[in-house]
Amino acid sequence: MRFIGGLLIIVLIVLAGGIATGFIDLQKTQDGRLPEIAVKEGALPKYEANVAKVEVGSRNETVAVPTVDVKKP
Repeated sequence: MRFIGGLLIIVLIVLAGGIATGFIDLQKTQDGRLPEIAVKEGALPKYEANVAKVEVGSRNETVAVPTVDVKKP
């Protein structure tokens, strides 16, 4: 796998060098166009979901937090 990847990179470097130095000259001989496609109307599937009821709210709560004392040596 690494061999194929390395070989592909070398080929791309040689191709880019050939184009940059003028050894390879690319000329467009025909204009391209996108293929014509027809899109027909479709339908999405229907689903019914029964899920649990979720209630969101807030409340006040007292939480004990430890204290940290730092003393310089």
